[in-house]
Amino acid sequence: MKKLAFAVALLMGLASCAAPDPVDVPVREPASETALWSFDTAVQSLRGHSCPAGTPAVEPTAIAIAAVPINLNDADATPPLPDSVVFAGGWRLTSGNVNFGGLSGIETLPDGNLLTVSDFGAFVWIGLSDGYPDGTGNLAYMLGADGTQLSGKSAGDAEGLAFRDGLALVSFERDHRIEAFDLANCGANARAAPVAGLPFDVAGKPIDDNHGAEALSLQPAGTIEFGLESFGGGASPLGAVLATGKGVLTGDMAPNPKGYSLVGFDETTDATGEPVSVTLYRSYDPIRGNRNIITWTRSDIEIKLKRPMTVDNFEGIAAEILDADTMRIWLISDNNFSDRQQTLLFAFDIDTRTE
Repeated sequence: MKKLAFAVALLMGLASCAAPDPVDVPVREPASETALWSFDTAVQSLRGHSCPAGTPAVEPTAIAIAAVPINLNDADATPPLPDSVVFAGGWRLTSGNVNFGGLSGIETLPDGNLLTVSDFGAFVWIGLSDGYPDGTGNLAYMLGADGTQLSGKSAGDAEGLAFRDGLALVSFERDHRIEAFDLANCGANARAAPVAGLPFDVAGKPIDDNHGAEALSLQPAGTIEFGLESFGGGASPLGAVLATGKGVLTGDMAPNPKGYSLVGFDETTDATGEPVSVTLYRSYDPIRGNRNIITWTRSDIEIKLKRPMTVDNFEGIAAEILDADTMRIWLISDNNFSDRQQTLLFAFDIDTRTE
């Protein structure tokens, strides 16, 4: 059974296992500094900073998002999906808005739509009807704490996304940090409210600008976990956020398959209220191209995406429970604003009765 988790006191009893080529990442925090950040405790303060009193709400810019259906496989292509997994749909997304693209994180919303973040500092909403893209969307640039637009990759390289009660939590690379945006009350006028500064080094060695906190998850209990993409081409260190607003590495590693990096995880609860974690790993080389492995807790089943399947640079993953027996996993790819890559949206339905 695969579980992406933390095993130290900071992480409330979740389990983890070693990754290939492990890096020694000691927990460097004082023993007294063990209280974890809590969404319920922080939410009102974050709303006050992100949407100060008197700040008018601004609607995001409406954009058209064309969604062309695509197949996962050509006829007789391999590898097949596991018996309990159904490819619920795939779409190539494009927009006449030149700022559409670079989508890295994804979350499901209570209204049935999807929210994503662009690694050039923007929120992009993808409209759904009956669970499928309907051609509508919205875009809003992220604002800094001073109300001005985040400028360039150095400030706006958004990667991970979590969402609860109208508040979007976003992890950033380069300037490694987590910030919150009160989209429910201020919309496109939401300012960045600091949640946590994240580590810039692992065991004294600097984290590469492009290997920061790709994975971000808000746990059902309201705590935060994050994961670095990789370190030194090997393992992916895991971390937690303390009540002091400090992001720390716990010393645990994601159970990366050999040659893969951690690029996303998400948490949901099943029909019985039990937590379920889904995890996305990515690998790339010029010969084999993009490859992904998707895992989820309480199951040894894996979804493997590789050629000759239709694949691209998948970086975002989200999960939702459709009914007592079905979990849907959403994937989004980052086209890096390149003509050689695509923005793909995939949906897989998992029959959980087989687990």
